[in-house]
Amino acid sequence: GLPAQPPAPAGPAPRTPRLTPAVVVLALLLVAALGLYWGPVLAMGEADLDGMGGLGLVSVLSPVTLLGAALLIGVFASLLWLERPHKRLLMLTLLATVVSLHALPAVIEAEPRFATAWQHLGFMDYIDRTGSAVPDLDARWSWPGFFAAAAFLAKACGVSDLTELLRWWPTVIQLLYLAPMFLLLRSVRASWRAKWTGLWIFILSGWVGQDYFSPQGFTYLLYLMFVAILLVYFRAPHVLWSTRRPGEVEVEPTDRRQRTVLLGVLIVLFAATVPAHQLTPFVMLGVLAVLVVVGRSELRGLPLLLGVIVVSWLGFLAEPYWSGHFHDLFGGVGGVGGNVTSSVSGRIQDGSSTHKLVLYTRVALAGGVMAFACFGWWRRRDWKYRERSLLVLTFVPFLGFGMQSYGGEMALRVFMFALPGAALLAGLGLFPRTGVTAKERDRERVTLAPLAALMAGLLLMGGFLVARWGNEPFERIRPGEVAAMDYVYAHDEPTVRLLWLSDDIVDNVTPSLPWGARDMEKVQYVPTLAPVDPVLVGGLVKALKDAGPNSYLIINRSQVVYLQLDVGYAKTWPTRLMHTLDNRQELKKVYLNDDVTMYQLREEPAGQVAKADPGPIGPQITWTPWTVVGALAAVALIVLLTAREVLRVATRPSVRQLRRLQSTFWFSLPLLAVVLASLIQRFLTMGLG
Repeated sequence: GLPAQPPAPAGPAPRTPRLTPAVVVLALLLVAALGLYWGPVLAMGEADLDGMGGLGLVSVLSPVTLLGAALLIGVFASLLWLERPHKRLLMLTLLATVVSLHALPAVIEAEPRFATAWQHLGFMDYIDRTGSAVPDLDARWSWPGFFAAAAFLAKACGVSDLTELLRWWPTVIQLLYLAPMFLLLRSVRASWRAKWTGLWIFILSGWVGQDYFSPQGFTYLLYLMFVAILLVYFRAPHVLWSTRRPGEVEVEPTDRRQRTVLLGVLIVLFAATVPAHQLTPFVMLGVLAVLVVVGRSELRGLPLLLGVIVVSWLGFLAEPYWSGHFHDLFGGVGGVGGNVTSSVSGRIQDGSSTHKLVLYTRVALAGGVMAFACFGWWRRRDWKYRERSLLVLTFVPFLGFGMQSYGGEMALRVFMFALPGAALLAGLGLFPRTGVTAKERDRERVTLAPLAALMAGLLLMGGFLVARWGNEPFERIRPGEVAAMDYVYAHDEPTVRLLWLSDDIVDNVTPSLPWGARDMEKVQYVPTLAPVDPVLVGGLVKALKDAGPNSYLIINRSQVVYLQLDVGYAKTWPTRLMHTLDNRQELKKVYLNDDVTMYQLREEPAGQVAKADPGPIGPQITWTPWTVVGALAAVALIVLLTAREVLRVATRPSVRQLRRLQSTFWFSLPLLAVVLASLIQRFLTMGLG
């Protein structure tokens, strides 16, 4: 068998790598790669983007740019051949890769991208004007934390125009993700090659596209910080060696004061996600709970505390979201098969055959990374290493499929949360050995793993450019569309209805339009069925009449391109539609530019224009005697459980400490029973009533 204690590594201590000719050549190649990549990109403009096909941005990128991308991959893979890690050059290459992958639209496009990011500006605008949240206006107002914090910071910094924030947010947040990932690497027992490769795969697989200015993009950063602190500082203090070596290193040495502060940081990170996003706290809670169950976290009481916090927010403060909408919230619970289908195959149905390649590429990339993660676990097992923590990080997020379909996006969210663990396991698949034995060091000298990393990197880089930017023909925001929305906001007194073209007015209710950036209580966005036959526009005219006075029909290029690429409308469809609308006597053009045409009825329908009615200020809580008792019990329970965890971490283990922990546990049980009874009563009377 193996020794009971980890053997000391043989050989002299690692020295700082010298500036060898190979390192100089690789540094020059990195500069050349960036020059090749960005040279043609900087010369591009809006006119070049109009030539995008079904594959999106990659279809208009110069072959020279693609050569630069390949060379960037080659530089990193070559750095893995070196005998010792050249950390500065590795770091520069990683940073260059992040910026090159994510800053493309920020540099090329005239307007910041992604429709929903503009809508999030509208949330901040409303908070800035009114100082309140209105849950009846939008379900996301039940989780206003991110918008309130962003609005406060913007006002404190004196920033009024936030469009540049939208432009650069994805690149900046992706760079910030690297900090907790580096911390997480300190918990993994692996060679330097495995660690850097895992981080590299994490970067090359970050194509999910949830990094725009949004609560989920920000709370994902908090999630990474949460799991990194958990795994580095709160595992069992001594790792036991048996026939298999542990996959984790010894826990970082800390004193009780430091551990208490870190526990406070964990609780604050979780508490910050609860009012900001619906899904992220449940993933954090699931990862923590499973780490406790498999013996990889000492914080055995923390899952109960965090569970009470998130359930209390959902049950008491998010009442407008679930009361009367039980099916929307819980209709998909347990329906794993249906949720997987709606998230994967349900998104690949109609549309351009070329554009379908983008969706198939996403499925292939996600499946490939997950398969490689499983291969990494198998190779580590083959070399007598026991992995638990990374398996938990990788596979616990898949429990999300048992919750709800999340509007058909659950597969993307699951892959995003699984990626930190999966990427590190994939890195271990290429470099499973740590070099602690003579046999391992001998195998390291003759490995071809850097060549395999090169092949994998080229596939991931090419796949990223297709998967991440394949929807750019309709996800980019055109200057004319921003100007058209400014026109709408200028005419939204007291309210206005803006009709836009959708293929499904029940499920597809997010337009490809920079919508909602201002006056969210005054502008109602009405999805209107786009006629497959562009001659049959009677439904559109009727919809305008039904919408009442001060209503517009908008035909914008991004939405039209979406209908063509993703749904399958004909190439000639927009031209014929506009020709038919122009010939309708009931309609008149009220706004026209290169990207947008807007119509209005010549004779406005009778009646008064409705006044803005955003609804009562939140949070809206229906107070009953049960609710009051339950809320007070929840506050007391959170305080008691927090004190219990602090006591466990801050004081030395002793008989007195054990008695205190037991007494607080028995005190917490009746409080927990009251909270649960109160919540059950609320759900039954208000949700199902």
